[in-house]
Amino acid sequence: MKKALIIIVFLLSIGARIEAKNQPIEIKLDHALLGKTPTVEVIIGGKTRTFYFDSGGGLSGISPALAKEIGCTPVGEMVGYDAGGRKFTGPRCEDITLNIGGFTLTRDVGVFDPNQFFPDAKGQLDGSIALDAFDSQALTMDLTGNRLIVETEKSLKKRTRQMKPLTARVSREIGGATLDIFIAAQTPNGRIWMLADTGNTNKMLFTPAAEKQLGINFDDAIGEKRIKPVKINLINLGEVEMESRERVMIYDGMLNYDLLAKMILTTDFRTGRIWGRLN
Repeated sequence: MKKALIIIVFLLSIGARIEAKNQPIEIKLDHALLGKTPTVEVIIGGKTRTFYFDSGGGLSGISPALAKEIGCTPVGEMVGYDAGGRKFTGPRCEDITLNIGGFTLTRDVGVFDPNQFFPDAKGQLDGSIALDAFDSQALTMDLTGNRLIVETEKSLKKRTRQMKPLTARVSREIGGATLDIFIAAQTPNGRIWMLADTGNTNKMLFTPAAEKQLGINFDDAIGEKRIKPVKINLINLGEVEMESRERVMIYDGMLNYDLLAKMILTTDFRTGRIWGRLN
């Protein structure tokens, strides 16, 4: 009898561990350091570091100082383009293991100084997390809840039952190293594709070509460019409106943090399927 009880307890404990392992992982986002731009805690080299999260960043990275601390000598030259079309190059560290709020991954990361983008930060940054960190995963972005959720098969099915499939796509650059998502908006003259960019903490952005498709412009009475509210129809999600301005760039347009905070987005990076709902 005693032996049977021990076996039952053992089996129950294994079941609990399996169940816990198959739970979605919730990653907390914080705003104390950078204000609107969220940060996450990342364990790398046995220490907890502060990285910023940027869904439009394409490639996760670490600072040169951190690379040196963990014994990485950066190699190679990655070549890419920023939203404005400016070419940039940089080295990488290979096979770096990061733990983001309990989610562990090993991948190549870029090497750059994240602090150059936040001169007014209230503390030091050690790197950045972009969507490439969740390659081959299903990820929910819930900015209102200040969290990212790495889904399981079960939680993905449950969550997307209450969401709408979007006309959207994932994008890769730099030899497939980066990962971004674009969401389509319907215009009177075809679709425009909007980068979902939490790193854009300013206005929603449109190129002159996208403005023509939408039938709008940002000219005032004397021909100067101005900021104004623009309403767009995100296919299957509905109409949204946000203060916007013009920018010449390599995309049709760019969603901003304020708009993305009004949405919940779930992306299955294994299949490229993306779902959404408005909060």
